[in-house]
Amino acid sequence: MKLNIGKLRILEKSQLEAIHNATLEVLQRTGVVFKHQEALRTFEDAGARVDHKTWRVFVPDHLVKEAVGKTPSKFTWHARDPDKSVRFEDDRIHFGPVCTPTFVYELGTYQRRYATLKDFESIVILMDYLDRVDDAYGAVNIGDVPGAAAHAYALLTEIRNTDKCVRGRARGTTVARDCLKMISMVSSEEELSRKPMLLCMVNPTSPLQWDTPMIEGMMEYARLKQIVIPSPEIMAGATGPATLAGMMTQHNAEVLSMITLTQLISPGTPVLYGAVSTVMDMRTTMTRLGSPELGITHACFAQLAKWYNIPCRGAAGGTDSKVLDIQAGYEAAYNLVLAACAGFNYITYALGAIEFSNSLCYEKILTDHELLGMIERLTMGVEVTDESLAVDEIDAVGPGGHFLARKHTRDHHRREHFIPKLFDTQSYGSWVNAGSKDARERATDEVKRILKEHHPPRLEKELDKKLEEYVRSVERRES
Repeated sequence: MKLNIGKLRILEKSQLEAIHNATLEVLQRTGVVFKHQEALRTFEDAGARVDHKTWRVFVPDHLVKEAVGKTPSKFTWHARDPDKSVRFEDDRIHFGPVCTPTFVYELGTYQRRYATLKDFESIVILMDYLDRVDDAYGAVNIGDVPGAAAHAYALLTEIRNTDKCVRGRARGTTVARDCLKMISMVSSEEELSRKPMLLCMVNPTSPLQWDTPMIEGMMEYARLKQIVIPSPEIMAGATGPATLAGMMTQHNAEVLSMITLTQLISPGTPVLYGAVSTVMDMRTTMTRLGSPELGITHACFAQLAKWYNIPCRGAAGGTDSKVLDIQAGYEAAYNLVLAACAGFNYITYALGAIEFSNSLCYEKILTDHELLGMIERLTMGVEVTDESLAVDEIDAVGPGGHFLARKHTRDHHRREHFIPKLFDTQSYGSWVNAGSKDARERATDEVKRILKEHHPPRLEKELDKKLEEYVRSVERRES
């Protein structure tokens, strides 16, 4: 999608500057922990003050400014099918599913259970089919394969079942190298460094700590110029200040500290400014991924990222509800609309997230996809031209006439009007005659149809065999 309307602005320029200046003070005065010797040496060699006993780096202003200046303002995430590659730049918006929930709600029965490799595959196939989704990640944490090989099974399943963009994982050197090795079988390392095909998300342990596995994974991706997304997941009031401005300051410090290290390790590495932070429910201690504060702060994070001229990733579309009910619809719609209007370039959690994103709901993938169509219509805005103003058309029809048979109507209604595929728009009588199904029931039927009828593009047999052999070698190595 392309945003053709004015971007949502919550912060004034003076407020952006205040958060930025407060961030620089935190980075210099409090510092950030990087639990990795090479990271400490890299910062120290660049002129930062480092306390090796506490692993703490005090990042000076000039290093942050230089790193932001080296971070690309636009770049492409390449897919096997070049026509499905994703371009991250100012006004483009792309959507992806939720990230690694442990559970799924069984299709049709709604019973909550642990996710499996079959679920991961089914979700990849759904994402490959749905036209408003720009990457085909299988979303769930795979629970029925050896944990140390789950990343390899996940990437193999993605590569096998889509020619859209795919995500990798980066929790430690070994995991990152496995993913990079596998994607280099699809495209050579030399080609990858020019045309990144893999994207990873790295998360700090808030407040203000980057642990060894995340740093190691980032370094491997950065050295091959693959896409890195530092994404704090602060809970305001628990792992960050309760005030939204304070939480955003800490979040900004965590993101900028990792962006700085990324550019020191490999200048020009493509980075998305990531955001998942929200508030903690003080009554229950749960992370509120459906809260209005998530939408508000996300819009502010998008403003900050665009102020730095760095593409950005948000996490909108989740819900705190445990069922696909009106709460789930309201929370997903509220935060997705805000994220889109703020101009996030990549919005994950946009499909399927339920129950604080601990679970994935198959039916919600389809209802969320329908919602994305409504958001797409919003982002198109209103075209005002001589043709669309239709003065001649109004004059030709005149008082008391109608526009149903007019060529102008035939030419324009499909583009100007959102026509839902899943949501019901029949009369009451027609709805009853069609079986009186609600949106969830229709979504169940549609998921079943897609999984039965859609056949993703397959790999060449030799490449498929080579990738599978590598996954088996990972499993043997870790057993």
